[in-house]
Amino acid sequence: MNKAIFIEPLDVLLFRESKPFTGGEDHLARSVFPPPPSTVYAAIRSHLLSHRFGRFEAFREGKGVPPELVAEIGSPTRFGTLELRRLLVARKRESGDSHEQAISVELLYPMPQDVAEVKGTGRLALLKPADGVPVQTNLPAGLRHLWLAKDVHLEAAAGWLTEKGMQRYLTDEPDSSDSFFGAEEVISGDHIGEVIFTREERTGIARDRARRSVREGLLYSVEYLRLKHGVGFFAEFHGTQLLPDSGLINLGGDRRPAHYQPARVSTLSLDRIKQRIQERRRFKLVLATPALFEHGWRPGWIDEQTLEGSRGNVRVKLLAAALGKPVGIGGFDLVKQFPKPVHRFVPAGSVYFFELLEGDADAVIEAFHERSVSEDSETFPETARQGFGHSLIGAW
Repeated sequence: MNKAIFIEPLDVLLFRESKPFTGGEDHLARSVFPPPPSTVYAAIRSHLLSHRFGRFEAFREGKGVPPELVAEIGSPTRFGTLELRRLLVARKRESGDSHEQAISVELLYPMPQDVAEVKGTGRLALLKPADGVPVQTNLPAGLRHLWLAKDVHLEAAAGWLTEKGMQRYLTDEPDSSDSFFGAEEVISGDHIGEVIFTREERTGIARDRARRSVREGLLYSVEYLRLKHGVGFFAEFHGTQLLPDSGLINLGGDRRPAHYQPARVSTLSLDRIKQRIQERRRFKLVLATPALFEHGWRPGWIDEQTLEGSRGNVRVKLLAAALGKPVGIGGFDLVKQFPKPVHRFVPAGSVYFFELLEGDADAVIEAFHERSVSEDSETFPETARQGFGHSLIGAW
C-alpha cells in the first residue's frame, strides 16, 4: 500500500553533518539541508515501532514483536516491506484547503549541476555536452566536457527549482534567450532564507552532573534549521499497512517534534519530454536525492571502458556528467550503540547525460523516471529502500 505524507516541523530541526563532533574537541556542529532520506525513513520506522509495540528492548531481542509489525519494519538486522520511494522538500500551496484530509503541496527540487549563472547578472544558463572543446582536463577518457556557446563568464548556480522550473528544465524549453528560467521558477540567494529555511546557531556548555556545575573547556555551538511556515518534507512510502494517516514523529537530532498528514502533489508532464527523447535519441538523468554507486561516481551497470550499459529494456552510453561534491552519509546504530560507517554519496542535483543506443522513450521512462538508481554496499544496505537515488528523466 502506498502512503504519501507531508511532514511539517513544530520546532527547529537538527540534521548534523557526518563529521564527528565531541564537545571540547570541536566547537561547532553544523546541520545539512535537506536531511538524508535515511533520517526520515528511520523516523517513520521508529514511529511504527512505538505506535504498534512500544518496547524497544524486546524488539532488539526479537521477543514478542507482532508478526505484522516485523513484516513491515523488519528486525534490527534486516528490513521489512516498508520502503521510502521519494523524499523532497515541499511547501503548502496557497490555494490549498487546510480542512481537507490530504493537503496539496508543491515540490521543490535541488538545483541541477548543469545549471550555471552568468556572473554578476543573476541569469541562469544550461550547460550541455560538446565535442572538440579546446581545453585539457583529467576527465575520464570518452566523456565530453560541458559547454555554453556564448562569450560570458559563468559561475556555479545554487538554490532550488519550483515545480514549474523543474518542468521547464526537464523539457529543455528556455524561458528566453537571456535566461533559461523565469524569475518565479527559481529560489536562490537571500530568497532561500525568506521562503524555505534559515540557520540558527545556539551555544551550550557541558555539565558536570556530580559537581552540579559546568565543565571547563567544553563550550560548543550547534547549528539548527528553522523551516518557514508551511515548508516541510513530502515523503511517499510503499509497503505499509500500519502507518496511521496522521500523527507526531521525532525527527533528526534532539528528536525534535514534527507533524505529518496525508498529502498530494502534482505530477510532471512527460509528453514533450518523451517526444524529444525519441527524436534526439538521448536523455539526461537527474538525481533528486543522493545516490550510492558501486564505483564512486559511476553507476555499477556502466562499463568503465566503453561507458555503455543496460538497465531494464534500454541500452545506453554515458556521454557526460555534471557532479557535485560527494556527501558523507553515515548514521548511528541504535542497537549496537555505535556510529555507522560514513559513505561517499553522489549528491542530489547531479546529472548524467546518455545516448540512447537501444530502446525507446517509454522504456527510458519505465527504467529511470521516478525510480531509484542507488546501489548497495555491505555496510550500507538497501539504499534504494531508504529513499536514496530517486531520479528524474529529462531531454537535452
